[in-house]
Amino acid sequence: METAESVSAAERCSWSNSSSISSDDDHEEPAGGQENRVLAMYHDATVLITGGTGFLGKVLLEKALRCLNVRKIFLLIRRKDNLSARERLVRLLQDPVFEKARCCYPSMDSLYAKVEAVQIDLNNGTTLFPRDAVGDDDSTAIEERLLAETEIIFNVLASVKFNESIRNALATNVGGTGKVLQLARRMPRLRSVVHVSTLYSNCHRTAIEERVYDDIPMDHGMILQLTNALSEQEMDRFQHCFLGPMPNTYTFSKQCAEVMIQKDYAQLPIGIFRPPIVISTYQEPVPGWTDNLNGPSGVCMWTVKGLIHTIWGGAGKRANLVPVDYCVNAIIVAAYDIWRRSRQRAAGAAKAVGEENSELLPTYNYMYPAFSLTWGKYMDMVHLGFESRLHQMVWNYSYIITAHGPLFRALSFCFHTVPAFFLDVVQRFRRKKPIYRKAMQKTGRFLELMSYFGTREWTIANGNVRRLRGLLSADESRLLEFDMGTINWAEYFRTYIPGIRRYWFREGAVRGDRWKPAANRRFQFMKRLVQKLVWIWVCLRMTRVTSKFVAENLFALLIA
Repeated sequence: METAESVSAAERCSWSNSSSISSDDDHEEPAGGQENRVLAMYHDATVLITGGTGFLGKVLLEKALRCLNVRKIFLLIRRKDNLSARERLVRLLQDPVFEKARCCYPSMDSLYAKVEAVQIDLNNGTTLFPRDAVGDDDSTAIEERLLAETEIIFNVLASVKFNESIRNALATNVGGTGKVLQLARRMPRLRSVVHVSTLYSNCHRTAIEERVYDDIPMDHGMILQLTNALSEQEMDRFQHCFLGPMPNTYTFSKQCAEVMIQKDYAQLPIGIFRPPIVISTYQEPVPGWTDNLNGPSGVCMWTVKGLIHTIWGGAGKRANLVPVDYCVNAIIVAAYDIWRRSRQRAAGAAKAVGEENSELLPTYNYMYPAFSLTWGKYMDMVHLGFESRLHQMVWNYSYIITAHGPLFRALSFCFHTVPAFFLDVVQRFRRKKPIYRKAMQKTGRFLELMSYFGTREWTIANGNVRRLRGLLSADESRLLEFDMGTINWAEYFRTYIPGIRRYWFREGAVRGDRWKPAANRRFQFMKRLVQKLVWIWVCLRMTRVTSKFVAENLFALLIA
């Protein structure tokens, strides 16, 4: 039985079904036109998604299931933790992010009829498919169906670990992408391919335009051959030679994938989409949803919990953050623009309206610098999601952002290493395993990895992304909004920390703005009270001025 929420969710997206692709769609549509041309491309289409079990891929899959009215979605999934592709799909669709999408279908069987899991193996030579059975069907039959039916591809597959070994990073981000695009070459109905890269694929440059930069140290084909020929240990020894000015294996492998696409697959209807740092949802399908603590979310959450007190970064530097639902909307519109450009090339159009050269590989830097938060603003606005004013002013939410490496290391020693040492001493007295020093060492390495992006700023061109907005009708603008100028960051941060607590830490059911069970809240209150008393005692033992101030304002300090 459908709930009222499910009916409204279905009704919100039902108008997308009314669009159809007109035969004279080759002309340039006027900005703000009333025809739903973007949604028309997806109507009754077959979509293939790689990386659909990741953070960005989940939201993309949810949006397609709920709003795009596609005929079929093939989801390419690797076997993991002894779970087959089908088993992982069943578990995936139970995630809270799919709650609204599930309500749009009369039963789970109808949902499973819409999305089909296809098992792949990235380590299986030159093909994606294992030679044993895939699900209930033979791998050859599955491959033939993919080739015959697929019309739109979203390649979101990636290894996003900064400290991934160079061999694994190249095998996934370059080798895996190559296998997907080799498959795409054989698809007769293919309309559009979106390869999701990263805004930092050329982070060694100060200015990043919407084009591919071919300045890797050697040919991408040779790099892949070395990956197959050398062991992981041998590749690690040569890692510094490969990376050059790039800060980590993730950004380097993403740059290699872009060069490979430009050299080997530019004849496909393909484009490169470069998202910045992607964080929790803003509005869709639910505010504040996330499934990881990677990047800034981890720094932010552990700072709020009182584990991090110093951060290596520039408070005035642009953070280049975007909510994941806005990023997904931009990817969906970019796929239409890629199809539109490919038809113009096929029709022999030398130049498209508002474009410098229609022959260039379309590249989209998804960033609006004018509306980007700074790192200092990002950390300051986090308190808007705290459950009460008392929680907003507690001592343990205190931090220092510094752009100077030596100062950061000195502060980290005082605020992280020393307390961790004493906590481990207490652990030993309690006959428990000391864990805090190792944890803070791991945190320190993570902060140093993030420092490259926190202490730098880039000039980013985004002309192609801004032009995408003009392709949307009024109805599509409401459903596929991606202009960061429309984000109310104060509203966003009211659900940011609560969302992390609810969807990542699973901290109790939501009641109003209280996310923790009562016993846990009492424990947290007592912990903060003890911290305040220790801080007051230290101040009283210091200079006469500080002790006099504390004595005169003791009550205010306790209730703050």
